[in-house]
Amino acid sequence: MPVVDFNQRNRTALVSSKKQIFVEPDEKVVELMKETQKFLTNLWIADTSNPVNMWLNSGALVALFGAQCEKVMKSTELLKQLKAEHFDVAITEAFDSCGYEIIEHLQIPSHISVLSCSRMDHVSSALGQPIAPSYVPGTQSIYGERMNIYERFLNLLQFFAGNAMFADIGDYEFELAKKVLGVQRSWRQILPETSFLLTNHIPLLDFPAPTFDKIVPIGGISVQTDWKKLQVPEPWDTMMNMRKKNVLISFGSNIKSADMPEEFKKSLLEVFQDVSDVTFLWKYENPADKKLTCGVLNVNRGEWLPQNEILADPRLDAFITHGGLASITELAMMGKPAVIVPIFADQTRNAEMLKRHGGVEVLHKNDLKNPKKVAETLRKVMNDPSYRQNAERLAGMLNNQPTDAKQTLIKHVEFAAKFGKLPTMDPHGRHQSLIEYYLLDIIAIALLVISLLFWVVFKILSRIFGTCFGTKKTKSD
Repeated sequence: MPVVDFNQRNRTALVSSKKQIFVEPDEKVVELMKETQKFLTNLWIADTSNPVNMWLNSGALVALFGAQCEKVMKSTELLKQLKAEHFDVAITEAFDSCGYEIIEHLQIPSHISVLSCSRMDHVSSALGQPIAPSYVPGTQSIYGERMNIYERFLNLLQFFAGNAMFADIGDYEFELAKKVLGVQRSWRQILPETSFLLTNHIPLLDFPAPTFDKIVPIGGISVQTDWKKLQVPEPWDTMMNMRKKNVLISFGSNIKSADMPEEFKKSLLEVFQDVSDVTFLWKYENPADKKLTCGVLNVNRGEWLPQNEILADPRLDAFITHGGLASITELAMMGKPAVIVPIFADQTRNAEMLKRHGGVEVLHKNDLKNPKKVAETLRKVMNDPSYRQNAERLAGMLNNQPTDAKQTLIKHVEFAAKFGKLPTMDPHGRHQSLIEYYLLDIIAIALLVISLLFWVVFKILSRIFGTCFGTKKTKSD
């Protein structure tokens, strides 16, 4: 398991796996990660709606992903050890294409791809999954499914930019693989051979979109929904008894509350004081910043919060979050109202996805400068019963789905291990040209035939009218 960020090293959620191998980052990766952290901090104020800027600024990600991929490729003894295992099937995250080059080098007969999000533009493109940009928001789109002509144009640009950005990463890693491992096939050839693509996608929750049987949704598989086991630990349990209403605030693990602009922090403090009848549980990662909430009695901070347990607790009235898919899925399955403030990547898409179910409101991150707007929105989702009713209805559906994500995962992995690659499930559409795929040749022939018919009819009518009027003129003379 390649480690890029030391802060995430022990958050793999692996419980039963006895053999875990970590490839630690070297100095180059550590330095690149520091630059990436600066980039992540800047996302609080950066304009992430411009798809061209997103692609042009992707160089840092290419360098970071490539450096850690190269570290794995040069771990000669580790690769020998893995090759000696003679694995039947490999499972790799499609977000980063490095795994496909490693699988090719290890000569593992079949592989399964997984996505921690619901879809990735470059993965859809490689597999031949229809993108339908007229009504399906792209991975990093800032719109919902109802778009005007300008928004559809930007949604299409978002697809091309996202596709290009991650394709650049994959192509760079392939060049490294050719140089270090002698691999001759790129991710563009290996990824489509995946037996299945397991996605963190729940059809009942997500936007309806074209798909095919090779893409298997297992969204929500990691969410613990056994209410009896989800007990809020101390001191959070005591804190939630201080007032009748409670609000959880967390912006995830990549974007930190401690890094937000001072203007945003001061605005939130005004919100806390304005809504004084509510206890706020705030994931704030800098314990040394003690003066921040000094004198604000209804705020309790923590570097880490038991988010799943708090979301499951009936004493929670609302959740203020960034819209990461993990948090969105937990929120949806727990049935709580929320105010979502997307920061970057797929978070706006996730927010719009959940908003259409009627249980949340969405604010732009710049709205955090406006304490009045934040407070009004928070009161709205807490005091209007329709938000909780809609959220609970969605949670009821998600917790009673006709399929079981865990069993779906197990059966598909066992199937792939037994039968290997499944070329008959590879859609032929991905091999077609644009002219064939969109039936442009048939449309062109149809237009030609129709035009020809009009021309023939026109000529016949011209001859008839010409003859009639010509005869009448002759008689008159």
